[in-house]
Amino acid sequence: MLRIVERPARELLVPCSGARDVLVSWNATSPHGALELEVTCSDGERSGWLPYAEWSASERRSLNGGAACSWIEYDAVRAPRGAAYVVIRSSVDLDALAVATPPHAAQTTGREAKPVAQHRASVLDVPLRSQYLATHPGERGWCSPTALAMVLAFHGYELDIPTVAAGVFDSGYGGAGNWAFNVAFAGRLGLRAADAYLTDLRHASAFVEASLPLVLSITWRAGSLPGAPLEHSAGHLVVLRGFDANGDVLVNDPAQPGVAACYPRDAFEAAWLGHGGVAYLVAPAARSAELERLAQP
Repeated sequence: MLRIVERPARELLVPCSGARDVLVSWNATSPHGALELEVTCSDGERSGWLPYAEWSASERRSLNGGAACSWIEYDAVRAPRGAAYVVIRSSVDLDALAVATPPHAAQTTGREAKPVAQHRASVLDVPLRSQYLATHPGERGWCSPTALAMVLAFHGYELDIPTVAAGVFDSGYGGAGNWAFNVAFAGRLGLRAADAYLTDLRHASAFVEASLPLVLSITWRAGSLPGAPLEHSAGHLVVLRGFDANGDVLVNDPAQPGVAACYPRDAFEAAWLGHGGVAYLVAPAARSAELERLAQP
């Protein structure tokens, strides 16, 4: 489930229906700010105020506040006993605030998943970008800002990858893969962007049909994702741009030599849902309500 609140109050309560995992993301044009969260767990215990994230013109930092009943891991809230609701407090006015919880519907992978028919899912013309740059040979972990740069270019925002990487880098985590800071960067440009959990590839195909490419977070073991550019990965970001006639998955993978790639549907879906089914949703701000609607299971 995803809730996007436009122009929220500086303190906002959002029900979470007992979710054990919660994603909180935001869009703001303010060059500086900070967020803190308070989680009320399903048994009534409250976390107290947990520092979540802060940003300025020169730095972004995840703060990883923690309590006995719930805690923050960089870009995700963990509540093993379930979160009844979360209150988000911002130090500045936000353009939008998004809270996502995993779908309650059972997620299926393998042969139960129905292929996406070619006439139902378009193939989007998403610009190709590689995360491996001759000008930055030492940078091997730029899959997230590169995937984001491709989606930004699709929406008409041409930014070089080092600029995006610098704009999403989380000094608390020490990398450019923080999900919340990636969508916050898109939001700072005036787009509407949110982190979300989706149900499966049939769910994701609705975004493709609406001409909205997605950034998906995947993980795989050796041999589990045929054609993968790396033997294994604990977390990698790619752009979903469509499906072929067999329902296999067409992506822009920034770690592939040619970027454009096709992965077997079942293997890719397992790699994506195995990492939570997390997606970066990015759209023009005027399509905010549509983005929220498409994200529902």
